Amino acid sequence: MLVGVDICGTFTDLVLSDNGQLKIHKLLSSPHNPAESMLKGLQEITPGGLPALTQVAHGSTVATNA
Repeated sequence: MLVGVDICGTFTDLVLSDNGQLKIHKLLSSPHNPAESMLKGLQEITPGGLPALTQVAHGSTVATNA
């Protein structure tokens, strides 16, 4: 399973690719600790939990949007 994560100022967006199927997930960001929303989103979107992931790509538009 592959996941792409974009942490923004308001929302954190995740896209999971699993055997050709895409799943999209959006949750509120945690500005005091951006990793918090990323980890929460990964747990919510990943069937089988975090050990099932083979690759995670991470980006952030917080600085770009500032």
